[in-house]
Amino acid sequence: MVRFAALLRALALLGLMGAMGRAVAAQDSYVFASPNTRASLTDEDAQGSLTSSEELNAIAVADRIACSMARKAEISSVLGVYDASSENSFLIESDLKRDQTEYLGSLIGKYEHQEFVLLFFPQAAGHDRLWAIKTSKSLDAAIGAARRMHLTPLTVRADADGTEIWIVDMGDKFGNRPHGLAAQLGGSAASLDGAAELQGDDDRAKAAAIFDAKIGAFEQQAKRKLSSQLWTKTWHNASTRTCSTEVP
Repeated sequence: MVRFAALLRALALLGLMGAMGRAVAAQDSYVFASPNTRASLTDEDAQGSLTSSEELNAIAVADRIACSMARKAEISSVLGVYDASSENSFLIESDLKRDQTEYLGSLIGKYEHQEFVLLFFPQAAGHDRLWAIKTSKSLDAAIGAARRMHLTPLTVRADADGTEIWIVDMGDKFGNRPHGLAAQLGGSAASLDGAAELQGDDDRAKAAAIFDAKIGAFEQQAKRKLSSQLWTKTWHNASTRTCSTEVP
């Protein structure tokens, strides 16, 4: 019965994702990160930072890391939204395996001097959930509705057709409330079960040590040393992609 229920959920998800333009994909891994180190940006300031040199460099460096390992890498500028603030962020969707994705996340966390990097791995019967919501409403309307429903933190992106919202629900604490958000916004929602991983620490020095440990362990086993590129002038000045495309 459990397997049959899982099959029904998968079939429903595939149908809904087709209507949403493949907002989430069961075979991919996801990285949510930010280059921002300033505290409590307003929504307006965060949106303005999406076209900054900081953001362009972050995407260019993420591109170089992902493209050196993945057959497919999709990266987009997004807003990370919290209860009363936002920050310019980016989302990476790739076909990397879990250890490679953890390596990618740690390299980004280290390079961007971050406290945390959030990862999500689709996994049958996982205890966490990734929601993707598509609505024709504006970015501001979507953010406001999500905050009123206490569904932050979340990730949003505006496009020509409206707004996309991603919610990583660790421990499935939100239940089906994201469906309620989609209904309120006149949109649609799909979800994937999986495992979320929050790399890092509130203390940036401790976070850097955690990233270093992950990087060192991977490079020792895989004999790949992308960390040697982190502080090069080439990466520091990068502002264009090499192989990645926008997240659909």
